[in-house]
Amino acid sequence: MRKLLLAISFLTIIPAYGNRLADEKELAGSLAFYPLVGFLIGSLLAGLAALHYRLALGLSGDALIIVVWIITTAGLHLDGLMDTADGLFCGQDREGKLEVMRDSRVGAMGVITLMAVLILKLAFLNSLSYADKMWILAICPAFGRGMMVLAIYIFPYARSGGGLGRSFAEQAHWVHILIALLTLAAVTFGLGGSTGLILLGLAIIPVAIVAGWTARQLGGLTGDNYGAIGELSETIWLITAVIWKALA
Repeated sequence: MRKLLLAISFLTIIPAYGNRLADEKELAGSLAFYPLVGFLIGSLLAGLAALHYRLALGLSGDALIIVVWIITTAGLHLDGLMDTADGLFCGQDREGKLEVMRDSRVGAMGVITLMAVLILKLAFLNSLSYADKMWILAICPAFGRGMMVLAIYIFPYARSGGGLGRSFAEQAHWVHILIALLTLAAVTFGLGGSTGLILLGLAIIPVAIVAGWTARQLGGLTGDNYGAIGELSETIWLITAVIWKALA
Protein backbone atom coordinates (compact mmCIF):
# COMPACT_ATOMS: atom_id res chain seq x y z
CA MET A 1 0.00 0.00 0.00
CA ARG A 2 2.87 2.40 0.76
CA LYS A 3 4.24 1.92 -2.75
CA LEU A 4 0.84 2.58 -4.29
CA LEU A 5 0.50 5.78 -2.26
CA LEU A 6 4.01 6.76 -3.34
CA ALA A 7 3.09 6.22 -6.99
CA ILE A 8 -0.02 8.36 -6.57
CA SER A 9 2.00 11.15 -4.95
CA PHE A 10 4.69 11.03 -7.61
CA LEU A 11 2.41 10.90 -10.64
CA THR A 12 -0.39 13.22 -9.52
CA ILE A 13 -0.98 16.32 -7.41
CA ILE A 14 -2.54 14.19 -4.65
CA PRO A 15 -0.15 14.06 -1.63
CA ALA A 16 -1.15 10.50 -0.76
CA TYR A 17 2.32 9.60 0.58
CA GLY A 18 2.47 12.61 2.88
CA ASN A 19 5.77 14.20 3.84
CA ARG A 20 7.63 10.92 4.24
CA LEU A 21 10.88 10.37 2.37
CA ALA A 22 11.08 7.32 0.12
CA ASP A 23 14.27 5.40 -0.48
CA GLU A 24 15.43 4.11 -3.88
CA LYS A 25 13.91 0.66 -3.44
CA GLU A 26 10.52 2.12 -2.57
CA LEU A 27 10.69 4.39 -5.60
CA ALA A 28 11.53 1.46 -7.86
CA GLY A 29 8.85 -0.70 -6.24
CA SER A 30 6.23 1.94 -6.92
CA LEU A 31 6.72 1.32 -10.65
CA ALA A 32 4.50 -1.74 -10.31
CA PHE A 33 1.55 0.57 -9.61
CA TYR A 34 2.13 3.13 -12.37
CA PRO A 35 -0.51 1.72 -14.76
CA LEU A 36 -2.98 1.45 -11.88
CA VAL A 37 -2.48 5.13 -11.08
CA GLY A 38 -2.90 5.77 -14.79
CA PHE A 39 -6.27 4.04 -14.70
CA LEU A 40 -7.29 6.22 -11.76
CA ILE A 41 -6.41 9.32 -13.78
CA GLY A 42 -8.18 7.87 -16.79
CA SER A 43 -11.31 7.19 -14.75
CA LEU A 44 -11.42 10.85 -13.72
CA LEU A 45 -11.05 11.91 -17.35
CA ALA A 46 -13.73 9.45 -18.48
CA GLY A 47 -16.04 10.89 -15.84
CA LEU A 48 -15.44 14.36 -17.28
CA ALA A 49 -16.18 12.98 -20.75
CA ALA A 50 -19.53 11.67 -19.51
CA LEU A 51 -20.33 15.07 -18.01
CA HIS A 52 -19.46 17.02 -21.10
CA TYR A 53 -21.48 14.60 -23.24
CA ARG A 54 -24.55 15.29 -21.10
CA LEU A 55 -23.93 19.03 -21.36
CA ALA A 56 -23.20 18.78 -25.11
CA LEU A 57 -19.98 20.78 -24.74
CA GLY A 58 -18.39 19.38 -27.90
CA LEU A 59 -14.81 20.47 -28.58
CA SER A 60 -14.76 22.73 -25.52
CA GLY A 61 -15.48 19.70 -23.34
CA ASP A 62 -12.52 17.83 -24.81
CA ALA A 63 -10.35 20.89 -24.23
CA LEU A 64 -11.46 20.88 -20.59
CA ILE A 65 -10.43 17.23 -20.32
CA ILE A 66 -6.94 18.09 -21.61
CA VAL A 67 -6.59 20.94 -19.10
CA VAL A 68 -7.71 18.78 -16.15
CA TRP A 69 -5.34 16.07 -17.39
CA ILE A 70 -2.45 18.54 -17.19
CA ILE A 71 -3.49 19.87 -13.78
CA THR A 72 -3.92 16.39 -12.31
CA THR A 73 -0.35 15.45 -13.22
CA ALA A 74 1.09 18.94 -12.55
CA GLY A 75 2.46 18.88 -16.11
CA LEU A 76 5.34 16.72 -14.86
CA HIS A 77 5.80 14.68 -18.01
CA LEU A 78 5.15 17.62 -20.33
CA ASP A 79 8.20 19.27 -18.80
CA GLY A 80 10.23 16.16 -19.62
CA LEU A 81 8.81 16.18 -23.14
CA MET A 82 9.96 19.75 -23.75
CA ASP A 83 13.43 19.15 -22.31
CA THR A 84 13.79 15.99 -24.41
CA ALA A 85 12.77 17.78 -27.61
CA ASP A 86 15.21 20.62 -26.95
CA GLY A 87 18.03 18.14 -26.40
CA LEU A 88 17.34 15.75 -29.25
CA PHE A 89 16.94 18.48 -31.86
CA CYS A 90 19.70 20.86 -30.77
CA GLY A 91 22.14 19.56 -33.39
CA GLN A 92 24.92 18.78 -30.90
CA ASP A 93 26.68 15.55 -29.96
CA ARG A 94 25.52 13.20 -27.20
CA GLU A 95 27.05 15.20 -24.36
CA GLY A 96 25.71 18.43 -25.80
CA LYS A 97 22.20 16.96 -26.02
CA LEU A 98 22.34 15.85 -22.40
CA GLU A 99 23.56 19.27 -21.31
CA VAL A 100 20.76 21.06 -23.17
CA MET A 101 18.24 18.75 -21.52
CA ARG A 102 19.63 19.68 -18.12
CA ASP A 103 18.96 23.39 -18.78
CA SER A 104 15.70 24.43 -17.10
CA ARG A 105 15.00 26.99 -19.82
CA VAL A 106 12.68 25.90 -22.63
CA GLY A 107 13.75 26.32 -26.24
CA ALA A 108 11.85 26.59 -29.49
CA MET A 109 11.76 22.85 -30.18
CA GLY A 110 10.38 22.19 -26.72
CA VAL A 111 7.52 24.65 -27.23
CA ILE A 112 6.78 23.32 -30.74
CA THR A 113 6.71 19.72 -29.52
CA LEU A 114 4.49 20.62 -26.56
CA MET A 115 1.99 22.37 -28.83
CA ALA A 116 2.04 19.51 -31.32
CA VAL A 117 1.31 16.90 -28.65
CA LEU A 118 -1.52 18.90 -27.07
CA ILE A 119 -3.11 19.64 -30.44
CA LEU A 120 -2.89 15.98 -31.49
CA LYS A 121 -4.41 14.83 -28.21
CA LEU A 122 -7.27 17.27 -28.50
CA ALA A 123 -7.95 16.54 -32.17
CA PHE A 124 -7.91 12.76 -31.91
CA LEU A 125 -9.85 12.77 -28.65
CA ASN A 126 -12.51 14.84 -30.34
CA SER A 127 -12.63 12.35 -33.24
CA LEU A 128 -13.83 9.52 -30.99
CA SER A 129 -17.47 8.70 -30.47
CA TYR A 130 -18.78 9.02 -26.93
CA ALA A 131 -18.92 5.24 -26.35
CA ASP A 132 -15.37 4.69 -27.60
CA LYS A 133 -14.05 7.80 -25.88
CA MET A 134 -15.02 6.49 -22.45
CA TRP A 135 -12.91 3.34 -22.44
CA ILE A 136 -10.12 4.57 -24.72
CA LEU A 137 -9.63 7.65 -22.53
CA ALA A 138 -9.72 5.56 -19.35
CA ILE A 139 -6.86 3.41 -20.67
CA CYS A 140 -4.78 6.23 -22.18
CA PRO A 141 -2.88 7.46 -19.06
CA ALA A 142 -2.29 3.85 -17.98
CA PHE A 143 -0.76 3.01 -21.35
CA GLY A 144 1.56 6.01 -21.09
CA ARG A 145 2.74 5.01 -17.64
CA GLY A 146 3.08 1.37 -18.61
CA MET A 147 5.39 2.36 -21.46
CA MET A 148 7.41 4.50 -19.08
CA VAL A 149 7.92 1.51 -16.80
CA LEU A 150 8.96 -0.68 -19.73
CA ALA A 151 11.44 1.93 -20.98
CA ILE A 152 12.95 2.32 -17.51
CA TYR A 153 13.62 -1.41 -17.35
CA ILE A 154 14.83 -1.99 -20.91
CA PHE A 155 17.17 0.93 -21.56
CA PRO A 156 20.22 1.98 -19.51
CA TYR A 157 20.41 5.27 -17.72
CA ALA A 158 22.15 7.83 -19.94
CA ARG A 159 23.83 10.15 -17.44
CA SER A 160 27.02 9.33 -15.57
CA GLY A 161 26.01 11.19 -12.42
CA GLY A 162 23.16 10.67 -9.99
CA GLY A 163 19.54 11.58 -10.39
CA LEU A 164 16.04 10.42 -9.71
CA GLY A 165 15.92 8.61 -13.04
CA ARG A 166 18.98 6.57 -12.06
CA SER A 167 17.20 5.39 -8.92
CA PHE A 168 14.41 3.98 -11.05
CA ALA A 169 16.67 2.47 -13.68
CA GLU A 170 19.08 0.74 -11.32
CA GLN A 171 16.60 -0.50 -8.72
CA ALA A 172 13.76 -1.60 -11.01
CA HIS A 173 13.15 -5.36 -10.79
CA TRP A 174 11.53 -7.53 -13.40
CA VAL A 175 8.75 -8.35 -10.92
CA HIS A 176 7.77 -4.67 -10.77
CA ILE A 177 7.62 -4.50 -14.55
CA LEU A 178 5.67 -7.76 -14.81
CA ILE A 179 3.05 -6.57 -12.31
CA ALA A 180 2.74 -3.25 -14.13
CA LEU A 181 2.30 -4.82 -17.57
CA LEU A 182 -0.13 -7.47 -16.33
CA THR A 183 -2.19 -4.73 -14.70
CA LEU A 184 -2.17 -2.76 -17.92
CA ALA A 185 -3.18 -5.77 -20.03
CA ALA A 186 -5.86 -6.98 -17.61
CA VAL A 187 -7.67 -3.68 -17.22
CA THR A 188 -7.31 -2.92 -20.93
CA PHE A 189 -9.01 -6.23 -21.69
CA GLY A 190 -11.64 -5.55 -19.04
CA LEU A 191 -12.51 -2.17 -20.54
CA GLY A 192 -11.88 -2.74 -24.23
CA GLY A 193 -12.04 -6.51 -24.69
CA SER A 194 -10.08 -8.00 -27.57
CA THR A 195 -10.11 -4.64 -29.35
CA GLY A 196 -8.29 -3.10 -26.40
CA LEU A 197 -5.58 -5.76 -26.53
CA ILE A 198 -5.19 -5.31 -30.30
CA LEU A 199 -4.75 -1.57 -29.84
CA LEU A 200 -2.26 -2.27 -27.06
CA GLY A 201 -0.14 -4.40 -29.36
CA LEU A 202 -0.34 -1.93 -32.23
CA ALA A 203 0.45 1.16 -30.16
CA ILE A 204 3.52 -0.43 -28.56
CA ILE A 205 5.28 -0.63 -31.95
CA PRO A 206 5.69 3.12 -32.62
CA VAL A 207 6.46 3.71 -28.94
CA ALA A 208 9.29 1.17 -29.13
CA ILE A 209 10.65 2.85 -32.25
CA VAL A 210 10.64 6.30 -30.63
CA ALA A 211 12.16 5.04 -27.36
CA GLY A 212 14.85 3.06 -29.20
CA TRP A 213 15.79 6.02 -31.38
CA THR A 214 15.99 8.31 -28.35
CA ALA A 215 18.19 5.83 -26.49
CA ARG A 216 20.55 5.56 -29.47
CA GLN A 217 20.89 9.34 -29.63
CA LEU A 218 21.69 9.70 -25.94
CA GLY A 219 23.33 6.38 -25.08
CA GLY A 220 20.37 5.51 -22.86
CA LEU A 221 17.46 7.37 -21.30
CA THR A 222 17.06 9.98 -18.56
CA GLY A 223 14.22 11.00 -16.29
CA ASP A 224 13.17 13.63 -18.83
CA ASN A 225 13.01 10.95 -21.52
CA TYR A 226 10.78 8.75 -19.34
CA GLY A 227 8.30 11.61 -19.07
CA ALA A 228 8.50 12.28 -22.81
CA ILE A 229 7.84 8.63 -23.58
CA GLY A 230 4.79 8.75 -21.32
CA GLU A 231 3.34 11.78 -23.12
CA LEU A 232 4.13 10.45 -26.58
CA SER A 233 2.69 7.05 -25.68
CA GLU A 234 -0.61 8.65 -24.65
CA THR A 235 -0.70 10.54 -27.94
CA ILE A 236 0.14 7.43 -29.95
CA TRP A 237 -2.58 5.49 -28.12
CA LEU A 238 -5.24 8.03 -29.12
CA ILE A 239 -4.01 8.16 -32.73
CA THR A 240 -3.91 4.36 -32.99
CA ALA A 241 -7.41 4.06 -31.56
CA VAL A 242 -8.91 6.58 -33.98
CA ILE A 243 -7.21 5.02 -37.02
CA TRP A 244 -8.26 1.51 -35.96
CA LYS A 245 -11.86 2.61 -35.47
CA ALA A 246 -11.84 4.34 -38.86
CA LEU A 247 -10.58 1.18 -40.59
CA ALA A 248 -12.73 -1.28 -38.64
